[in-house]
Amino acid sequence: MPFASTDIDWSNLSWNWTQFCPTGLKPFANDTNDLLPCFQKTLLQLPVYTIFAALSAYYFGIQTNSKVIARNQRQLQVLALRTFVTIILGLLPVVKIFVFHNASVDLYAVDVLVVCAECIMWAVHYGYLLNSRHNGELSNRGPLLINVVWLCVVVLDGVWLRTSLNFTWWPWSLGTFVCDLIYGLTLLPRGNAVYVALSQTAAANREQEALLSNRYTYFQFDFNEAHLGHAQDEANWLSRFLFHWVNPLISKGVAGKLKKIEDLFDLPDVLNVTRLSERLHSALNHSNSLWRALHRCFGLEFYVIGILRLIADLSGFAGPLLLGGLLRQQGEEANAHGKAYYYALGLFLSTLLSALCATHFDWRMAMVSLKMRVGVVNAIYRKALEARGLHEAKPDILNLMSTDTDRIVNSCISFHFFWSIPFKLFTTLYLLYTQLGAAFLAGVAFAALLIPINRWLAKRIGIYSTGLMEAKDGRLSATTETMQGAKQIKINSWEDIFITKIRGLRQKELRFLGKRKYLDAMCVYFWATTPILMCLLTFGVSVLMGQQLIASTTYTSVALLYMLIGPLNAFPWVLNGLIEAWVSIKRVQQLLNVPDLDYSSYYNPIIKGTGRGGDGEAPSVLQMKGASFAHDQDENHSGFKLENINVDIKAGQLICIEGPVGGGKSSFLAAIVASNRLLDGEFCVQELTTGFGYVSQTPWLQRGTIRDNIVWGGNFDEQWYKTVIHACALEEDIKALGGDHLGIGENGRTLSGGQRARVALARAVYQDKKIYLLDDILSAVDAHVANHIIKYCILRLLKNKTRIIVTRSFKLFFHANQILSMEAGQMRPSDYMTESIDFSEDDDDEVEEKQNGIDSIANAEDKQSVDSLLLEESREYGHLSSNVFACYWQAVSTPLALTVLLFVVLMQLTRNLSDAWLAHWVTETTLDPHPNDTSLEHKLGDAGHTTGFYLGIFAGIAVTNSIVTLVRAFLFAYAGIKAAIYMHELLLKRVMFAKFNFFDITSVGRILNRFSSDTNTVDDSLPFILNILLAQLVGLIGALFVSLYAMPWLGLVVVPMVPIYLNLQQRYRHASRDIKRLSSNAMSPLYTHFTETLQGLTTIRSMRASPRFQRDFQAKLEESIKAQLTQSAAQQWLALRLQLLGALLVGGAGLLAAITASHTTNPGLVGLCISYALSITGQLGDLLHAMAETEQELVAVERINQYLQLEGEQNAEGNAEAPFGWPAQGVISYTDVELSYREHLSPALKGISFQTEAFERIGIVGRTGAGKTSILAALLRVAPLNQGEIRLDHVNLRTLPLHTLRERVGVITQEPFLFEGTVRENLDPRHGFYDSEIWHAVKNSPAATLLVQQLGGLDGQVDKCGNNLSAGQKQLLCLARALLKNAKVVCIDEGTSNLDDESDLCMQQALRSAFKSCTLLFIAHRLRGLQAMDRILVLEDGRICEEGKPMELAANTSSIFHDMLRAQNINPGDFTKAN
Repeated sequence: MPFASTDIDWSNLSWNWTQFCPTGLKPFANDTNDLLPCFQKTLLQLPVYTIFAALSAYYFGIQTNSKVIARNQRQLQVLALRTFVTIILGLLPVVKIFVFHNASVDLYAVDVLVVCAECIMWAVHYGYLLNSRHNGELSNRGPLLINVVWLCVVVLDGVWLRTSLNFTWWPWSLGTFVCDLIYGLTLLPRGNAVYVALSQTAAANREQEALLSNRYTYFQFDFNEAHLGHAQDEANWLSRFLFHWVNPLISKGVAGKLKKIEDLFDLPDVLNVTRLSERLHSALNHSNSLWRALHRCFGLEFYVIGILRLIADLSGFAGPLLLGGLLRQQGEEANAHGKAYYYALGLFLSTLLSALCATHFDWRMAMVSLKMRVGVVNAIYRKALEARGLHEAKPDILNLMSTDTDRIVNSCISFHFFWSIPFKLFTTLYLLYTQLGAAFLAGVAFAALLIPINRWLAKRIGIYSTGLMEAKDGRLSATTETMQGAKQIKINSWEDIFITKIRGLRQKELRFLGKRKYLDAMCVYFWATTPILMCLLTFGVSVLMGQQLIASTTYTSVALLYMLIGPLNAFPWVLNGLIEAWVSIKRVQQLLNVPDLDYSSYYNPIIKGTGRGGDGEAPSVLQMKGASFAHDQDENHSGFKLENINVDIKAGQLICIEGPVGGGKSSFLAAIVASNRLLDGEFCVQELTTGFGYVSQTPWLQRGTIRDNIVWGGNFDEQWYKTVIHACALEEDIKALGGDHLGIGENGRTLSGGQRARVALARAVYQDKKIYLLDDILSAVDAHVANHIIKYCILRLLKNKTRIIVTRSFKLFFHANQILSMEAGQMRPSDYMTESIDFSEDDDDEVEEKQNGIDSIANAEDKQSVDSLLLEESREYGHLSSNVFACYWQAVSTPLALTVLLFVVLMQLTRNLSDAWLAHWVTETTLDPHPNDTSLEHKLGDAGHTTGFYLGIFAGIAVTNSIVTLVRAFLFAYAGIKAAIYMHELLLKRVMFAKFNFFDITSVGRILNRFSSDTNTVDDSLPFILNILLAQLVGLIGALFVSLYAMPWLGLVVVPMVPIYLNLQQRYRHASRDIKRLSSNAMSPLYTHFTETLQGLTTIRSMRASPRFQRDFQAKLEESIKAQLTQSAAQQWLALRLQLLGALLVGGAGLLAAITASHTTNPGLVGLCISYALSITGQLGDLLHAMAETEQELVAVERINQYLQLEGEQNAEGNAEAPFGWPAQGVISYTDVELSYREHLSPALKGISFQTEAFERIGIVGRTGAGKTSILAALLRVAPLNQGEIRLDHVNLRTLPLHTLRERVGVITQEPFLFEGTVRENLDPRHGFYDSEIWHAVKNSPAATLLVQQLGGLDGQVDKCGNNLSAGQKQLLCLARALLKNAKVVCIDEGTSNLDDESDLCMQQALRSAFKSCTLLFIAHRLRGLQAMDRILVLEDGRICEEGKPMELAANTSSIFHDMLRAQNINPGDFTKAN
C-alpha cells in the first residue's frame, strides 16, 4: 500500500544506524585497537567496492574502441587464471550469505548491501578481464588506477580477516584473502604483446560500407610520433599548475621514442633565443657591466620568485608545530576530540602548500636560469667574434662559456638560499627554544662545531683534488700518446713497457684518490651520524636539566632538529657558490671589456683620383702608405713588427711574396685582414663589406661533410661547385674517399695535409671574393697537384681576381705582376723580378705521387666505413643490462660487496632502534603518573626502570650507530677504490692487447673517452652516488617499517601508494635516461662549434661570415637549451607527484592519529610515525633521483664493459716456442698467402708466393693500394691469413707467440713513432743495451749522431710524440733504433713526404752498409736508390706481377717498373748504370 504523505512526521525523521548495523559508525571499541565491523563495511568497504566497479566499467568501455592486441601464451594463461579467480571472488560472498541465512546467523541491512556491492564489483570486473584478452594495454596488468583500487580492496580484506579472527566464521575471510593473493600473483609475470592490424574479414566488411560512414572517421593516430609542441605555451592554467602538460613527454620516453633533439619540447615563447640575446645585448650597450645588464633584464622576475620560496619555508615550519598540537590531543577525552581533526587537516594542507610552492619555485628558477644562460653564452660568443686580440685567450674563453656560465647560472638558486637558509635557521632555533628552553643549545652547538670541521675537510679535499687532477693529466697524457702510437707499439711488441709506464702514473693518481676518498668518507660519516648525536645531546641535556620528555615537545623538537641539518650542511656550499659566481662574472666582464674590431677605423677608403693610373690602367684595390703593424697581443710593440710598408695593388693583379722563414710573409697577410694592429701610416682598401678570400698556412676546416666545408653556408650552385672542385684538384680525392658527403673530423683530421689545404682553397674560391690571399698553400701538395692548381685555379678560374700569394713557386713568379720580398719585417721588390726564370728545371721531379692516409702497417681501408664509425659514437638505448651490474660487483669482489651491504643495513637498524627506544621512553614519560619528579633516579612505568636507565640505553645505541656508520663510510671508500683499480687495469690490458683492426675502426678520441671521463666516473662519482643510493634505499625501507610498526593502520594508506610510486619511478627513469643522454649529446656540438670558431677566427672575419656563424651558434644553443628545459620539466613533474604522495601519507597519518586520539595508549609511537611520515616525502624524491643518477653513472661502466669484451689477437700466446737463436739466417718464404683485414673487405693480398735467400735485400714497389704494406702486415700477423703460410727459417710464424715474433723482427714504419722520454728510452725502451752499444748504432749514420748531440746526448729529452723534432729527424732516430736491435729480418716501410734530402741520403747509406747481415724487405715509394736492392717485387692489386733484378726490370721497356721510373722522372738509363 502506498504511504500517504500525512503518515510521516518529517520533523522527527532520523536514520537509525544501529538498525542498519549494530555498532553504528564508531571506528573503535574502547578497549581494543581494532576497527569495528560496521565502520569497516559502511565507510570503507562500500565506497571502495563502488569505485572499483565503476573503474572496471569505465575501462571496459574505453578498451572496446582501442587497438586490437595479440598476446603471447603466457599473458593469455595469466589472464585466464585471473578471470577464474574473479569468478570465485564474486561467488564466495553470495554462497556465504546463504550459508549464514540457513544457519540462522543474524544478518543486517548492511551485510546484504555489501554482498550485493561485492558481487556486482567482481561481475563487472569479470567483463573487463574478458575484454582485456584482445584489447586495452600491452601490459597484462591493466591500468594503474585499477591496480591501486584493487590493492585497497586487498588491504580491506586483510583488515576484515584480522577482525573476523574473533568470530567463528573466519575461514570465509581467509578464503577471500587467499583468492586475493592468487590474483596478486597473476600480476607478476610480464609476457609480451603487440598491436595488430585489423583482420582481413574486418577489412572486407569495411569495403562494403559507405565511404562517409562513421567508421571512416576513426583515425588511428599514433600518439608517440606526435610533435610535442612548445613547452607549456599551449597548456591551460590547471595543466601548468600540476605539470600535466609534461605527460606526453613522459609517455613518449616510456615508448622509447626520445632519440633525437627534435623529439623534445620546443622552446616556449619566453625562451626565444634571438630575442633574449638581443635583450641582453642592448642592456650591455646601455651599461657595460654584465651584473647590471643581467639585473636590468631578469631582476624583477628573479626577485618575485622569492615569494614562492618564502611561502614554502613558512608552510614547512607549520608541520612540526601542528604535529605538536596533534600529539597534545592524544589521550584527551572526546570533548577536545574535534580539534585533532583540524590539526590533521592543517598538517595535510601545509605539506601540500609547501610541495606546490617548492616545485613551482624550482621550475621558475630553471626558466630564469635558462634565460640568463642564453643571454650570457650569446654575449660571450658575440664578443669572441667581434673582439680584437683574442688569440691568446682561447682556452680561457671556452672556460668562460662552460664553467663560468654554469657558475653564474647556478648562483641564481644559491642567492635565494642565501636569505632562505638564515631565515630557516633563526626561525628553527627560536621554535626549538620555545619547546625545550636552553637545552636546545647542546644540539645546535654540536651542529655548529661541525661547520669548521667540514670547512677543514673541504679545504683538504680541494688540495687533494688539485693533486688528483694533475696526476690524472699526467696519466691521460701518457695514455693519449700510447693510444696514438698503439699500432707501432704492437708492431714492436712494447705493450708491457707502456702498460708499466701508465700503471706507474695511475699509482700516483690512486694515492691522491685514496686520500680524497677517505676524507670524503669522514664527510659522509659526519653527515649520517649528525641527526642521532644531535638528538642525544639535546634530549640528554634537557633531561639532565630536569625537563620531562613528553610526546608533543619531543617530536616537535625532533622534526625541527632534522630541519636544521640540511641548512647547516648547505650553507658553506651556498656561500662558496656565490663567491665563485662573483669571480666568474668578473672574468666574463674582462672579456666584455675587450674593445671590438672596428674595420672603419682600421681601413681607409681609396680616394677616387689616386686609385687609377694612366690609360685604362686598372684601379687600385689595396694601398699601404708608410704603414707599420704589430701583433695584436703585443701591447708595448716590443716584438716583431712590419715597418714602413708601401705597396699599391691594382685590380686583377697576381702578387707573389717570397722571403726567408720568419721574415713576416704571413704577418703581412694578417695585416691585410686586420688581424694585426696598425701603428702608423695609412691603409686603404676599395671596399670593406665583401671581405677577402683568405686561406691560411695551416688550413682550418670544420667538422662536417666535405661539401659543407666548401659551400660554407652559401647557396649550392652545382655547376660552379664542380668547376671549383676541378680547379682545386679535388675530383680524384673525393672519388677515392667515397663522395663529398664524407664526414671529416675536427679540423679535417681524417684528411691528409694536402687534402686539407685544397678543401680550404676550394672554400675560399667558392665564395667568389674580389681579393684572394693565399698563404703558402702549394707547399702542402705534391708537384703535379701544385701545377694543376696553378694552371686551373690561380691562372684560369681566378684570373680576373686580385691574388696575393705567399709562395716559392717559379711558375707563379713567371706569371706575377709584382714579386715582393719580405725580410725582417721590411718589404722590397724581389730579386726574382730582375732574374730570368728558366722552366726547364721545373720542380716537378722533386715530389712524386704522394700516398695519403696509409697508416703504418694498417691497410688504407674503405674510408666510408671508417668514417661512419668516426662520426656517431655508439649510444645504448633503454635498460642497462645485468652484465653491467655484474661487472661492477666483480670489480668490488663478492666478500667485500657483501660486507659493505651488511654494514649499510646495520647502520640503518641502529638508527631506527634509537628512534624506537626514544618513542618507548617518551611514552613512559608522557603516561607517568608523577610528572613533577624529574630526577634521573625517578622510576617510570610498570617496568620500573629509571630515567637514567633510558638515557643510558639511548646513548649506547647512538654511539653504536656512530661506530657502525664510520666503519661503513671507510669500507665504502675502500670498495670504490678497489673497483677503480680493477676496472682500469683490466681496461688497459684489454685495449693494449686488442686486435689491430680495433685501432683502425676506433678513433683515438673514443678510446680516450673510456680512459678519461668514463674512468673518472668509476673512480669518483659512481661510488659517491651509489653510497647515497644505498643509504636512501635502506633509509626509506626503515622509515616505512617503523611507521607501520608504530601505526599499523597506516598500511591502509601506504599499500595502495606502492604501485603509484613504482609506476612513477619507472616512467620517469625511462624518460629521464634518454633526456639526459640527449642533453649531454647536445652540449658537444655547441662546444665544438665554439672551439672551431676560435680556431678559424681569422678566416671567419676575413670572409665576413660572422653573422652566419652567430646564427648557427644560436641554432645549436637552442638545441642545448631545449634538452635542459625538458630535463627540468620532467624533474618538476616527478617532484610534484612525489610530494603529493608524501602529503597524502602525512594527511593519512594525521587522520589516523586523530581517529585514534581518544583511546591511544602509546603517544610516543604516534609521534614517531608522523615525524617519519613528514620525512618520507623527501626520501621518496631523493631515492628516485639517486636511482636515476646511479643509472646514468653506470652508463660509464657499461661503456668500459664494452671494451672489456674486446677480443685479443689470434693465437697471441702461440702453441710452440721459437728454437734457440731463431732466426739465424733470415730466410722468409711466403706460400700462396691471402690476407684481408676485415671479413667484409676484399683481400689485400691474393696468392702471394716468394722466397728470399739469406741476407737478401728485396725492394717492394707498386702504386698506392697495391698491397705493399700488406706484405709486412702478413709477416707480423697484423691480421690472420685467410689461406697459405709464411715461414721464417723454416718455422711457421702462425705457431709462435706474437711477442717473440715481433720482438725478433726489426721494423721501421712509415710514420716514425717516438714518445715522451729521454733519447736513450726511445732507442732502447727495454733498457737492454749498454750506452756504448747505443752510441755504436747511432754512429752508423752521421746525421743521427749530430741530432743526438744537439738534443743533449742520450739523456736529451724527446717531447710527446716527438713534437720537438721534424719528421725527418724522427725517421733518423727510428733508423738508429732498428740498427740497435740488430735483427736478422728488417722491414722498412719508407716514409714519403717526411724525408728531406739529408735523411734520404742517410737511409740510402744505411741500406747499403748497415743492414748487410740481415734480410731486408724495403717498401719503396720513391724509386731513386733502389739500385742497392738485390731483387725487386712489383705488386699490382695484391698480386706479384713482376720480379727480377733492378737493372733488368729498368732496361725492359715493356715492364711496369720501367713505366713507374718514367712517371717519377727518373731516367731508366741512369738506373741501369753500375751501382
